[in-house]
Amino acid sequence: MLAEDFEDELTCPVCLMLFTDPRTLPCGNSHNVCLECAKGLWQNKSNNTAANSITCPVCRANCVCAAGVERLPLNLALKNMVEKLEAAQKGKALGRKPSVRRKFKCDVCEKKAAVMECVTCVVKYCEACLETCHPKERAVFKAHVVTPMEPVSGRSCDTHEGQALSFFCTQCGVMVCAHCLLMGAHIEHPRVSLHTAVMDRKALFETAVETLKTKHAMVLDFTVRADSAMDKLTHSCRAIRQQAETECTEMHMRVNELQHKLLQVLDSRERQRRAVLMQQLEGQRQKLSVWSGMLKRASTILADEDGAVFLDVNTNVLDMQLRGAADASLNPPALQTLTAGLTLDLKSIMSSITHLHFTELLVPPPPTALSCVEHEGASLLVTWKCETVSSDPNTFLVEQRRFHETWPLAHESYPWVEIYKGPNRTCTAGALDNRTSYCFRISATNSSGASGWSNTAIFTTGVPTTPNGVMLLNRTARSLSIAWQGEPALSSGHCSYIVEIADAPPTTQKEEWMQVYTGTARMTVITKRSAESSYAVRVSALNKWGQGTPCAPQVFATLPRTEGDENDEEEEEYPFLQDNSTIGWGG
Repeated sequence: MLAEDFEDELTCPVCLMLFTDPRTLPCGNSHNVCLECAKGLWQNKSNNTAANSITCPVCRANCVCAAGVERLPLNLALKNMVEKLEAAQKGKALGRKPSVRRKFKCDVCEKKAAVMECVTCVVKYCEACLETCHPKERAVFKAHVVTPMEPVSGRSCDTHEGQALSFFCTQCGVMVCAHCLLMGAHIEHPRVSLHTAVMDRKALFETAVETLKTKHAMVLDFTVRADSAMDKLTHSCRAIRQQAETECTEMHMRVNELQHKLLQVLDSRERQRRAVLMQQLEGQRQKLSVWSGMLKRASTILADEDGAVFLDVNTNVLDMQLRGAADASLNPPALQTLTAGLTLDLKSIMSSITHLHFTELLVPPPPTALSCVEHEGASLLVTWKCETVSSDPNTFLVEQRRFHETWPLAHESYPWVEIYKGPNRTCTAGALDNRTSYCFRISATNSSGASGWSNTAIFTTGVPTTPNGVMLLNRTARSLSIAWQGEPALSSGHCSYIVEIADAPPTTQKEEWMQVYTGTARMTVITKRSAESSYAVRVSALNKWGQGTPCAPQVFATLPRTEGDENDEEEEEYPFLQDNSTIGWGG
């Protein structure tokens, strides 16, 4: 059985390549991964994974690595099998011993070891003699074939026996020896040294490898995050499923309780109505019994053939009773208790149950368009915009902190402080220091969750403070490079700086100052100046509330002109700063 038959067993489950430094995971199944892949799993582990553990990529078991992945045990047997497989694939046993090349000295100085050989001149050179005696820039040597003494590859030319492959024919795309270029099939073909070709190909290969590594890391990160998202989805669906079962069970219990309660009410109403109806019925039945006896006796008298019976005393009494009953008013009670007098309307409830469904969780987006519409002394009125994505209104949380030189990084001296929580899209930040900058951020919340923080906005109470610390960084005969201290605004853009220049000595006349720069950086190059001249420079800050007070003027002088300087009419070129553009200096 060949080593290639075990290639699948010798492949890492993460990078899908042969193991490199294989390490055994403590997952219970002795699965193996490359050390670099284990480091990638450690760096990209999900939030649900413990701090000192990773997830096995095969069985998904939790692997505790208390001492880190570097201390995982090395699978030496697996490493040896991989090395044997790689040796078999590369074909190390070619049946030919590598040739041992002699060490030659330079034919010119005869002291140093030769590193290059001109096949055309048949002369060996060291590095120093090659530069002095055989410069490749000279036209007479451009057609000469120069090859390294130590070839990049130990392979020999198949056409010219014993000749090392020292060049690469760019026209044919094959490795050739010096004889192939001088007398073989590649005469006058464009070529480069084998070392140059190898370096070029190696650079392209390494670039492709690095690109693939980056994509591999991205895919690995995606798979880890996808696995984490899958676990979160499973847990979320399980929780919602349990909630649905619980809610429906509780709803069923409440329906049963309601059914029992309604039936009790109906039974009580039935008993009440039945008692009233029975009382009325008994009274009418007694009256019916008396009247039935009277009618029966009257029928007997009417059927008697003896007419004198109508003059009997008993007949006279019955006659009086009949007349009294006939003259009595007959008002039978109204039968208002024939029904229970109740009804049950479940249409709205049934409609609600029929349309009962899950509600989509719609988290609001982060607020945008933060702006300061007005300021009054030590307060700022901040406004923002935010889309309402559901029927549930948004609640906004506004935090502020003092602006610091470390912007945009956090600073422990100025923590975020909550200043407002409510439904409005405006808030007033009060009790602030005058002419001071503050950072603001806002998040939105509804019943579905909270959004992320908005982009941090910086607002200032009043005009900016005066810049200070104007210093000279560099100077030439025609330019001055200056910098100054102030609030870093290159990233935030909450203020800008104005640089003005005038001929020294400094003056208070506003019309004599010339503006040479406006921008958010705290550094600029002032060009087109006269040589060996003094200039007064002052800097002020500007924001939406106005321009601050300029700093005290500082005097700087350009250098004297030298013989190597260009004419005054020629414009100096600054490849890193064109048209008075700026580079950042601390923000």
